[in-house]
Amino acid sequence: MEIYDIANNFSSVTGDWNLGDNYYWILCNAEELNILNKKIKMDTETLEECKSLRQSAKIVFFADYIFMVFNVLEFNENEIVSRELNIYLGKTYIVTVYKNNPHILHDILKDIEQGKNCFILKKNPRPCIMLYYILDSIIVRNYNIVSGLEAAADKIEISILKQPKTEHGHQLIVFRRQLYRIRKFLNPLKYIGDSLVINENKIIEEEYIEYFKSINIKIGKLMQTEENLIQTLALVREAYESEISNKTNELMKIFATIASIFLPIEIITAIFGMNFEWQPLKHSHYGFYVVLFFMIVVVIVIVKVFKRNKWL
Repeated sequence: MEIYDIANNFSSVTGDWNLGDNYYWILCNAEELNILNKKIKMDTETLEECKSLRQSAKIVFFADYIFMVFNVLEFNENEIVSRELNIYLGKTYIVTVYKNNPHILHDILKDIEQGKNCFILKKNPRPCIMLYYILDSIIVRNYNIVSGLEAAADKIEISILKQPKTEHGHQLIVFRRQLYRIRKFLNPLKYIGDSLVINENKIIEEEYIEYFKSINIKIGKLMQTEENLIQTLALVREAYESEISNKTNELMKIFATIASIFLPIEIITAIFGMNFEWQPLKHSHYGFYVVLFFMIVVVIVIVKVFKRNKWL
């Protein structure tokens, strides 16, 4: 468990501490919540949710605090995974509970130490502003993930237009599955953003609600980017199917051309292969050569006709 004094330049708290003495940011894992629960009374159901896995994003208002669950998207071996982050926000504290140690908390701490991207937090060292900063970081990280997928979809589209392959179809299926997962993780953010602006239990000071309105706008832009990616993927899928269809048509055209060229030859062969007593050129010494010459002439004529009509 790590405890930082928000008002005292995020200095680390190592000794005893009490709620109300100052503003605290507490980082802990799910197992350490039982210890923390002795100082901060937390709802039993929320404690169980912190310990369980695969929770969807949500927000619950209590009399003395707000409980939130967020999904932080990350790439793991070319697959998008969700790192859950649970947050308790009170008047004088904010508790971030992690299950698998998401990198975003370390990045936030590093930014604060370096004084980067945290000027609002330095100016207003409050737990609710700390929440704003965390939410902003989550949105930016999720936006980068979605943008990365969008760039990858563009690369696949370029590859498809150059030369469509079967592997492109598999890649598009993987993309679609990942998009459905992203939508599942991100859609609840709209409700959370609206709820924070409403500020039902007044945990967030009214003077800081404006910051959460900007969070709501950023969530809207993130969702719009997600919808754009879905539309882009649909267009890429259409381009893939169109290119595959064109390729199939080209192959069918080649086969049809070959069949058209050899069909007259097969007819001639079939006619002269009939077993009748009398047939033209049957007993002629030059019959074979005459028929062969005629076949060659027919093929040449057909090829010229095809070229004239640009079928070849």
